[in-house]
Amino acid sequence: MAFFSDINTRDEQRGPIWAPFAVIRDNVERLVLVNLGWSIQLAPGVLALAFPELPAWLRIAMALYSATVSLPATGALYALSLAAAQGEHVSLELARGYFRELAVPSFRTLGPLFGIFGVLIWIGILTASTATIITTMATLGGLIWYLCATYWGPMFILSPEQSARSLAVRSIQLVWRHPGETLATGLVAAGALVIGIVSIAGLFLIVPVVITLLHSERFLDVASRDRLLAKGE
Repeated sequence: MAFFSDINTRDEQRGPIWAPFAVIRDNVERLVLVNLGWSIQLAPGVLALAFPELPAWLRIAMALYSATVSLPATGALYALSLAAAQGEHVSLELARGYFRELAVPSFRTLGPLFGIFGVLIWIGILTASTATIITTMATLGGLIWYLCATYWGPMFILSPEQSARSLAVRSIQLVWRHPGETLATGLVAAGALVIGIVSIAGLFLIVPVVITLLHSERFLDVASRDRLLAKGE
């Protein structure tokens, strides 16, 4: 990953919250195409849920396709976002290369992490009517896991060979060391997601790219500061 050769070579003046929007402004056409490419992979699964009248075999096939392709597509989305954040030219060839390179590592590393997130959300939904301690713990765990997710994608792109456990531990450490900054990014990302869900079009056109850029810029920010701190010691 060439853009990680020096994570300090970035414009620090904009800050990790506003920098993603500046990146989008400078690369809007290419990033919209990237977002559309990612959304298209998830579209069959969404349609399978939205149209229960479709034949069962077709719905199963559509859902399996999206479930299979979504992880490597998400890995490629993070890689392209990091490339754009570092000033690299985003192209179709670059996207294809990242998709091929990250396909297997995405299943091995990102799959378990997002799977745990899904389980926590599902437990919270199933137990919401009873309001038990299980609901509270699942909700708290989901919120913490959501904050940790800020760093999964960027760290995965940095070291695709690492395990899901290693990535989880490192993300927890970053949240612990930078709680306020992580929470700020998490709130902005959640706001973008809500806007995307309400508008629908935003979710397919640009919102996922906004979120991955927010995660990427926050990781680059804290990694740069941690590196400077380590040198000072």
